[in-house]
Amino acid sequence: MSVARLARILFVAVIAAGSAALLASVLPGGDRGTVAAAVIPPTGLEVLATRAVEPSVALAVDSRGGDETYPAWLWLPASADTTVGRIEEISVEGDVLALSGWAGDMSLGLRMSDVLLVACDRVIATVPVTQPRDDIAARHPNLTTAGWSARLALADLGPCRRPDVSAYGVARFGNVLFPIDGLVPAPAGAGGSLSPGVGLTRPAGAMRSPERSDAPVRVVTLEDGGIVLRRCGRDQCAVIGRLPGGRQRLVILDSQSGWQLVASGGGSAGWVQTSRLYGSN
Repeated sequence: MSVARLARILFVAVIAAGSAALLASVLPGGDRGTVAAAVIPPTGLEVLATRAVEPSVALAVDSRGGDETYPAWLWLPASADTTVGRIEEISVEGDVLALSGWAGDMSLGLRMSDVLLVACDRVIATVPVTQPRDDIAARHPNLTTAGWSARLALADLGPCRRPDVSAYGVARFGNVLFPIDGLVPAPAGAGGSLSPGVGLTRPAGAMRSPERSDAPVRVVTLEDGGIVLRRCGRDQCAVIGRLPGGRQRLVILDSQSGWQLVASGGGSAGWVQTSRLYGSN
């Protein structure tokens, strides 16, 4: 993926972000009517048949089910060839599908803050990208913590004919969904019931959603000679472009160790030292 192409995707997506109303219209909620029915006392056999089995094992998972999931199309998809990582390890442990890999953009070192796991065209889990990956940092020095892992309950993979699992990266800002290499075929038991005596412990917080997409936009006045854009946030990194002097409107995509990853409406993007940017929001 070229730098100019990535810059255009990110700049347009951030400026155009405003899907909160759409998100609210499709996410579950609202009052539901109730229908009165005659109450018939259950028989002793019915009581025994419907009595809940107290789970003896609680499995910690990252996935959600039912009304806690939402459609993946609420995000703005990047092109299929704009991949930002890979699913590397796949295993099934009883009622759980375990996945791990890395995520991050190699062209500019744009860090992915979260990985979204999708099945049946719905987001069923979001996990943070926080695990150290020295091998990925060797390829781009800004991607020091590009690792991620996820545990998905097989029961949450559905309902649809083929609940294959795909992964996508999302940056700290913006509402763009970047594909991650690797498609996980639906394992045996996907979309079924949990094993007897097994319960699930799910995350307490809300999943990452596209309504949390605002990125800082700064109007800055650059010195007459302009400033260079680098491939990464270090002085020794290659120069990949230049912003001209004068007044510029920039989207701040990421910040790290005194450097900022910026994108302009003209299709330029790269890392600049924070001290070289002047102006106000």
